[in-house]
Amino acid sequence: MSRLILIRHAQASFSSHPQRAFQDYDRLSELGRRQAEALGEELAAADISFDRVYSGPAARHRETAEGVAVSFGRLARAWPEPVTVDELGEHHGARIVRRALDLPEYEEVRSQLEAEIGEGAVDPVLRRAYLIVFRRVTRQWARGELPFSTEEESWAAFRARVEAGVGRILSEAGRGATVGAFTSGGPIGSTVAWALGLRDEQAIELAWMVENTTITELLFGDDRVSLKSFNVQPRLSARELITHV
Repeated sequence: MSRLILIRHAQASFSSHPQRAFQDYDRLSELGRRQAEALGEELAAADISFDRVYSGPAARHRETAEGVAVSFGRLARAWPEPVTVDELGEHHGARIVRRALDLPEYEEVRSQLEAEIGEGAVDPVLRRAYLIVFRRVTRQWARGELPFSTEEESWAAFRARVEAGVGRILSEAGRGATVGAFTSGGPIGSTVAWALGLRDEQAIELAWMVENTTITELLFGDDRVSLKSFNVQPRLSARELITHV
């Protein structure tokens, strides 16, 4: 059997730069860079060697892979040149939510966010309120229940895209290979749901569980894909390195 290790990116800049809240999300925060290197140290300590490495198209995916590579290099461990797989990109839920914030039911949250972002800080309680809205809206989106039309990729199209990308990765792996792929929570949740034969809403709930720099492992071979582990938190050196968004 071969194995595919899916790695969610390290912490992005949502929390570090609230005045630019969602526009700057696609780059690692300072803490995220530390997380990526700590993950590399943990993977090396576990004697994991990658035959192939893939990355989604986002900067946060590539920067996480680069952080892991730094630690592998420091420990004189081989590191394959990552191959970009566009299909491992995150879904467009964030853009859908920005549109949904114009709906009357979310007007109060939107007004508070705009006011506090304008002042250069977002209260943690308000940030949590936004994340609750995000979860609610993405569920509506997955069910096709939003009261507005959108030109964004549908949830069904997103799942099909991810499945195609993962299928390509599996087909390129040799027998007994260990393959790493750096991506986001959405593709990881969708891939696990695909392996287990789960419904759309279960896939989106799985995506919400995936923390930064966690590892999800699939075993594959002989036309079979099995889940070995999901959302495993590496043994990081400090609790502050464990983050969700």
